[in-house]
Amino acid sequence: MNLHFETLLECCLVWLQLAFAAGFMLLFAFPYIHIGSLKDLLRWCTVVPFYCGMLLTSILALKHAPMSLVIVMRNASPLVALMMERFYPEPIRISRAMVAAIVMMVLGALMYVSRLSGNHWQGVGWVFLNSAIAVADRLLQRLLLSKDQKYQNLVLS
Repeated sequence: MNLHFETLLECCLVWLQLAFAAGFMLLFAFPYIHIGSLKDLLRWCTVVPFYCGMLLTSILALKHAPMSLVIVMRNASPLVALMMERFYPEPIRISRAMVAAIVMMVLGALMYVSRLSGNHWQGVGWVFLNSAIAVADRLLQRLLLSKDQKYQNLVLS
């Protein structure tokens, strides 16, 4: 089967899953959904492309790499998130124990990847892309949920 056709099928699978979930929510949970305002709805819609990208790159990463590689490589995500959160209005306090744990995770991931067979390297690229999108998704959600809500002019003007 053509490689591009297979990728197209995987993309369609993700879109069908998202459409089914949205339809299910509207059909069965609509009376319980409370949206503050149209501005709130539009602000939270900024999360949707990141979530879609995260699902799609997860499928492509799992297609080209074993699950253990995906799990091990995603361990580096907190390190990137911590660096980015330093620019937030209320950054998380970083302790030595946190840094030590993250360094150990990264070292373990590097040890795992050092023995990786050649046919899984394309999967490493998808895992990196998936991790970057996942970090961006979580950082945006953290920003949207922050107490002081100083982000409003940044996300939706």
